[in-house]
Amino acid sequence: MARVVLSTVELPTKAKELLSGLGVELYELPRLSEGDLVNVLLRTEILMCWCGKEFDLTKWINHMPNLRVLQTFSAGVDHLPYSVIPGNVEIYSNAGAYSEPVAEHAWAMILALAKGLHRPVLNAREYLSNEVIMPRKIIKATLLVLGTGGIGREIARIGKEGFKTYNIGINRSGRPAEYFDEVYPTSKLLDVLPRADIVAITLPLNRYTKGLIGERELRALKRGAIVVNVGRGDVVKEDDLYRVLKERQDIRFGTDVWWVYDGREEIPSRTPLTALQNFLGTPHIAGGAQKDIAEYAITRAVENVVRYIRGEKPMNKVDRSDYV
Repeated sequence: MARVVLSTVELPTKAKELLSGLGVELYELPRLSEGDLVNVLLRTEILMCWCGKEFDLTKWINHMPNLRVLQTFSAGVDHLPYSVIPGNVEIYSNAGAYSEPVAEHAWAMILALAKGLHRPVLNAREYLSNEVIMPRKIIKATLLVLGTGGIGREIARIGKEGFKTYNIGINRSGRPAEYFDEVYPTSKLLDVLPRADIVAITLPLNRYTKGLIGERELRALKRGAIVVNVGRGDVVKEDDLYRVLKERQDIRFGTDVWWVYDGREEIPSRTPLTALQNFLGTPHIAGGAQKDIAEYAITRAVENVVRYIRGEKPMNKVDRSDYV
């Protein structure tokens, strides 16, 4: 019997070719009527989705008695409705699929903040004397990266190879990682924060990281520190961030990710962060909305599904205990 795979988006040609010859019945949600969808859901073993606006998992999960695998196209999985997903369903994220564009964006923000390009100033005297925009040196800086996964390692690689940075990593276990000179467990965060010239936050949002960066951590930053967040907004306590940035003009903070209210990421946030001169924000675009990046990410997810179908071990299995 053919194994039924349902994708909630139309797959790129390359991704479809990966599934050919594997005894798979592939269905794409945009090509299905609602009546056909119900019949397909009854037989679906593998669901590939963003599981956001394009597919309400809470609405349809009870129509999927044969579901065994949920593969997300997104790297983050904090948005999934874990309470309704049966325990026998294996969940896999798409971690690593966006490492290069997100790392590029992180460095674009770091450089913009370091060189004072986050505020339009055409007066040379003001530009060179104002603490908020005065150019800062990047070469041989100490770079602290929170999260040593795909994005964190790519940020560290660019730093080391391009700017000769000394790289310190933070992860849950303190396990060494490529491109890092030192790695420490999360419990040592306060010890290493004062050493960093640049801090890059790449952490996913889960029960261990929510609110990890608050007033105590922000005040531990050295004078003139640059911080960028390309992980999740709620890793940083929003009110604490606003209060510290308002008081400490020497810190420059950039974020591509924002805070979630009532299940929705709001851009801009409810606090007046965007009015601060030492703040830079972009509208959650680091992962890239470009067609080629999206197609690459979708194809990466399909490659993981192929591993499962072939009886191989898929990558990026989600530990539900991190989220519930």
